[in-house]
Amino acid sequence: MRGRLFPVGEDWYEWRQDPPLTGTVLVQLAVAAGGRLVLTGLRIDGAPTAELLRSIPVGRIEAAANAQLTAVDDVITPVTASRRRHTELPSLDGEGWEMTTPDHALPRPSPAQRRGRPDSFYREIADTYHELAQTSARPAAELAELRDVPITTAHRWVKEARRRGFLPPGRPGKPG
Repeated sequence: MRGRLFPVGEDWYEWRQDPPLTGTVLVQLAVAAGGRLVLTGLRIDGAPTAELLRSIPVGRIEAAANAQLTAVDDVITPVTASRRRHTELPSLDGEGWEMTTPDHALPRPSPAQRRGRPDSFYREIADTYHELAQTSARPAAELAELRDVPITTAHRWVKEARRRGFLPPGRPGKPG
């Protein structure tokens, strides 16, 4: 399942996905502690059937919000696609997205102090992970399969990408 948020009013976004839902779903977002965007309101235009309510992917909506939008001084704005890399994975129509929150990033050590892979590698891992988080409940496992590495290695790469500020803070048990 792929989905995308579209602004429709102040603090409200329409959630559109493939396959489409049976009704129009609008969500309200806010900035939580740690800089992550979270769902704070839900509005359904039409009949709120049990089938429709069960099919609303709240976790995916929050993952998409954190991929497509960023918060600067508690103002939520779309993120530009200047750094997005194209991978073998399908992407949504449109410009795409990325998540950058430099104000939440930890200070990077100088190149002389840093060991391991360069920033460009972790930036690519972050971009791929974001795309996978839009379509999968197990983005790290799919990243591991895509890169042909153990899942523990993929988790370590994602953790380092977060530490370097290329991914937003994570939440236990939630993709994105």
